[in-house]
Amino acid sequence: MSDQSDAMKQFNELQNKFVETTQKAKHLTQTIMQREQDIRRSALTGTEMSGLPEDVGCYKGLGRSFVKEPMATIMTTLENTVKAATSEIESAKQQREYLQKTLTETEANIKELLQGNEALSRELLQNGYR
Repeated sequence: MSDQSDAMKQFNELQNKFVETTQKAKHLTQTIMQREQDIRRSALTGTEMSGLPEDVGCYKGLGRSFVKEPMATIMTTLENTVKAATSEIESAKQQREYLQKTLTETEANIKELLQGNEALSRELLQNGYR
């Protein structure tokens, strides 16, 4: 009976780890998508502004107001945004890759636990797990 409860505890821990890792991976995917959108927005803004003369007044949104800034400053800000977003994307992709490996290992551990313990498999089926 103790072995069975230990196996059930181990199964629950692995299941919780799997769910937590899946949630982290989804969050990283959302972060990647947001940063890609930031890159596209900055690139489009930079493209549109590059056709303007240098002496045109440019305004940058700041909260609920707008502040006049030189075009060069705004272009530099856009370039920095692209660089920062690119590095965040690379970091998030590496973290997501690590999480995918962790998911694969956790899934393999769950399968191994279930194959090695038929009593646990039966108990889980009786409790509605599939």
